[in-house]
Parts: sequence; C-alpha cells; structure tokens
Amino acid sequence: MTALRQLVMMALVGFSLSASAIRVTFDYRVFHAPDKGPYVEFYTSFDGRTLSEIPADSGLFRSRVELMIVLTKDGQIVDYSKELAESDMFSKGGAADFMTVSRFVLKQGIYDLELEISDLGTPGIEPTKYTQKIEINNPANGAFVSDVEFVSAYRPAQEQTHFTKSGFDIMPYNSDYFPATLNSLMFYAEIYNTDAAFGVGQPFVSDVYIADAHDRVLDQCRRMKKEKAASVIPILHTLDISGLSSGEYKVKIEVRDRDNNLVYLRERPFSRARVEQSSPQTMVIPDGELYSSFASSFTDKDALYAHILYHLPIAGDLDRNTIDQTMKVADLKTMQSFLYTFWLKRNPEDPEGAWSKYNELIQIVEQNFTTKTKAGWQTDRGRVYLQYGKPNTRVIRPSDADYWPYEIWHYYVTNDNLHNRRFLFYDTKLSGDMELLHSDVPSEIKNYFWKDMVRSRPMALNMGDASELNANQRRDPNSRDEIEDLWYNPH
Repeated sequence: MTALRQLVMMALVGFSLSASAIRVTFDYRVFHAPDKGPYVEFYTSFDGRTLSEIPADSGLFRSRVELMIVLTKDGQIVDYSKELAESDMFSKGGAADFMTVSRFVLKQGIYDLELEISDLGTPGIEPTKYTQKIEINNPANGAFVSDVEFVSAYRPAQEQTHFTKSGFDIMPYNSDYFPATLNSLMFYAEIYNTDAAFGVGQPFVSDVYIADAHDRVLDQCRRMKKEKAASVIPILHTLDISGLSSGEYKVKIEVRDRDNNLVYLRERPFSRARVEQSSPQTMVIPDGELYSSFASSFTDKDALYAHILYHLPIAGDLDRNTIDQTMKVADLKTMQSFLYTFWLKRNPEDPEGAWSKYNELIQIVEQNFTTKTKAGWQTDRGRVYLQYGKPNTRVIRPSDADYWPYEIWHYYVTNDNLHNRRFLFYDTKLSGDMELLHSDVPSEIKNYFWKDMVRSRPMALNMGDASELNANQRRDPNSRDEIEDLWYNPH
C-alpha cells in the first residue's frame, strides 16, 4: 500500500476493516424524518481489490458480497438487515469498488452495531466482522441541523432508492480527507423545525462556511442564504476549496433568526491535503554539488518558481506541501536545492536525466492540453499524462449530439505499475478543458453516474466528483451503448 493510500485509510470518517482479506470503509450519519423521528444512514464502501473476481457475461467479472448489519440495545436486537451487494462489471484484474447505503429508523440512545461481510466469491471463508457503539441524539425541541454528509456526486432522482434524499440521488464521500486533486467540497444536510421555531414561511438565515483550525471564517468559502421556515429544508452545496492549503478545517452550518441571533450550529471537521506527521530527513547538498547541477542554470527566482510549479502533478503530499507553502517566498538557493533534491530522490544515479525526460513530457502537455485559462500541466488531462504517462489508447469524441465531448484513455501499464487502467474525461463547458470524470485507478475519482453524466448534454445536469457504485450501474454487454463499449474495449 502506498503512503498516500495509508494516509487516506487513516483519515476515514468511520472505521476501516483491514485485518482480514476484505477491506471495507464505513461511516454513518443521522437525519430526522418529521413523521418518524431520527433515522441513521450507514455507508459501507468495499475495496474491490480485496474481493474475489466472479465470472460474469462476455468474459467480464464482478465482485459480490453479503452484508449483514445488526443493531442491539441493552443486549436486545432492535433491528437488522441482510442484503447482497455487487460491483459493476470489469475486465480481469480491473477490480471495481462499490458502496451500499442502509437506513434504520431508531429512537434516541446508544446502540451496539455489528457489521458482518462475506465474500460470495470465496464460500466457506469466515466473514469479516466489526462492532462499535453508535449514538443517536437529535434535539427534541427547537430548530436543529442534521449531521453533515460529504458528497461525491448527485443527480436528480429518477426513482426512489436508498441513495435518494430530497429528490436527488446522493453518493456519499466516505472520508474526512480531501486530497489536493479535489478542488470542490460537496455536502448535504437538512435543517429541521424552523416552522415551529420561527413560524411557517417566516424568514431566517442559513450561514454555511469553512473555518480553519483557529476557527477563522474563510470568506471565500461561505454561502449565506435567506430561507423560509418549514419542517425540513435540504441543503446541498458545493464549496471551492482549491485555494485551501494543507491543514485542518471545519464545515459549519449556522441557523440564525431574522435578528441574526445564532439558534443552532452544526459542524464537521475535514483535512485538506494532509501530510504525514513525521517529516522526512532533510537532504544536505554541498554547495559545490548544487552549483554544478542542472538546478543552478536557473538564476531568476520567478522563472524557477514557475518551473517548480510544473512538478505539482507528480509531487507527493510532502513535496506538494513544500511547494504550496514555502517555495513562493523562498530564496533562490533554497529553490535550486528543492528542485535538485526533488529529482535526486527519484533517480539518485541520474537526477538530471530524469528531470530532462520530465521536461519533455511538460512540452508535450503544454502543446496538447493548454487552454485559454490554464497551462497544460494544470488541466486534468495534463496532470494524468504527467503522472501516469502516455496512454496506450486514446478515444477522442469531440462532437456528438447526445454526448458531451469526451475522451477515454487506456493504459496497459501506468508509470506506477498499475495494469489495465482507464480514465474518462468530459467537457461540459465546451471550452476544450476536459474534466476528469471517472477512473478505475484506486486513488482517482470514481463516478457512479459517469455514463449518465456524459450522456446528459441536453439536460446539462449540475453534478460534481463522484464515486462508483453498485447495482444501478451494471454493464449490459448487449446494450450497444457506444461509450460503455469503448470504456471496456478501448480501441
């Protein structure tokens, strides 16, 4: 497991089951139904790489599990569910992650949760089990706010499912960690009982914002809205976090009355591009070695800083943090030393050769992916090209009445030795800047709604980054869907 993957696993909201062969991440959020009271949603994500590959249609495979959730209180079973969950189909070796959402109406109190997962591709193996306590605690009176659910994608609901709330299918984002590759934070919450607190239809204010570790409000990440009181008011917001540096933050939702008095506050913490706690040992470079290196050819600070920025697509968390927070105000020698050691760590035998090869890739990216507003390396296609290498096949569809412009990239082997991996980009602004919509690379965006979103050009749905899901997104090998065929059989 890579250091980044370990970091992400440690940052998960709930727990991670990694003691056995099956790896699962889990979280829960509490909401409120006016006619029923509190209900809890359990989000269970399955790492497809840790599950068996079960043969399916047309030479494809899928993973399948049985999930049991049991809730007890004071030793008595209060409720339980048992369900089957399965991944989308995939090519051999290209495992797909998937997720389930389970809902239970529960009274306030403390419960014991038992989670049991069986891999149906390996019968006879002991199921993975986990237990923990959960607490349901919604206020009985006055206006209040539900838990904050981080979201990876949403779309208007076509039918009622466990993913449906307030007329939208909502895909949970099952982590409190937002890596540098994600520039938006989407979340869902609900405000309750404002009709009883303020009077039906009476005005009040919802104030949604991000605060830093010192509780300072970040005005660039703030939404204030005048609301009309009702029993339930859904909130589905997207906040721009592209400008947030590494650190700890909180999403906060305030309910304020017409006189601006704070009535209720709900918050949820998250980490942005968090780096490892232990810093690596600093490499001490003798002046003579530095001055005779390729880095010494840069004698202008601004030009060197601009060049260092080109390295963000391939930088790890620690180097990215250094670039973001230190390089802009560093002196020339510090910048030269950073550039030299960046490549010395990657190729001790020939750091200059490695740097030179990367510069050749930069030139390719700038020539092919630069837009009117972004340099090539700043685009999603440019970043993927620099990070994973040149794709073996590249499907380009710039114009189609039924689809947004899109591209599918396929790699036999990526630069970091991942086999049979794909990336799907699309352009909803018709600007030439293709956004990464979906990939089967574990650390990249996985989008449950990818086919619908590329096909939704006439509808122009407003959706964000997403995670791949399960049964509603299954491949039909006989569907003759061009984009689906190109995804599984790129040529």
